[in-house]
Amino acid sequence: MAFDANGLYASATSDLDSEYPKAESGRPFLPEENKEFVKLFNEQIFRPRTAILKVWFEYPTNMFFQPIPAKDKITFTNKEEIVKAGGRIIRILDGIVYEENFKTPPYRDYILILRDLRNKYKREGNIVGSNCMKLLGNSLYSKSIQKDITTSRHLRSEATLKANFDSHVKSYPKVNETQYILEINEEENIFDCIPPKSTRLTPSHLGSFVLSHSKK
Repeated sequence: MAFDANGLYASATSDLDSEYPKAESGRPFLPEENKEFVKLFNEQIFRPRTAILKVWFEYPTNMFFQPIPAKDKITFTNKEEIVKAGGRIIRILDGIVYEENFKTPPYRDYILILRDLRNKYKREGNIVGSNCMKLLGNSLYSKSIQKDITTSRHLRSEATLKANFDSHVKSYPKVNETQYILEINEEENIFDCIPPKSTRLTPSHLGSFVLSHSKK
């Protein structure tokens, strides 16, 4: 079962109350900020500063529809929604922090033109025109530059780590006295000519990012 809200990215990215980050204000997340940022996220007072982060989190116990990957290697979850629903951020692994936002959405006029044209073509039954406006909008929300995640993480004991350690292991931070989190580079088979399965893509990072910081 899938749910979709037509024009939600468009309305969020053109909303005057949305927080749209300035790319030039971005910087890497610093490990020493973990404790402070986790506290701010869990208390829902991180805003108006914005960030795209890779985190460990606990699912809300009362959440009926769990966020799941739409493909084998890529998924996106709004941290704000996890906390609002009763979940908790445990640890921030890495990411980008934006210290400054635009005062107004930079592509507001263009987005509104695309939205109005898409609705007009839909009313007229012009499917080609409507889909064209949709594709132009998707490219603006960064949906056209999605990239699969090529690493995976696994919880392993020290004995298993030693027995299976090879060049594919990218990192192995220690969790406790006996367990490690292995980050593994997944091997690509250049001779594999089997076409990938056609599956629905996840929402774009930029669109979801702005949407999660809006009132929509």
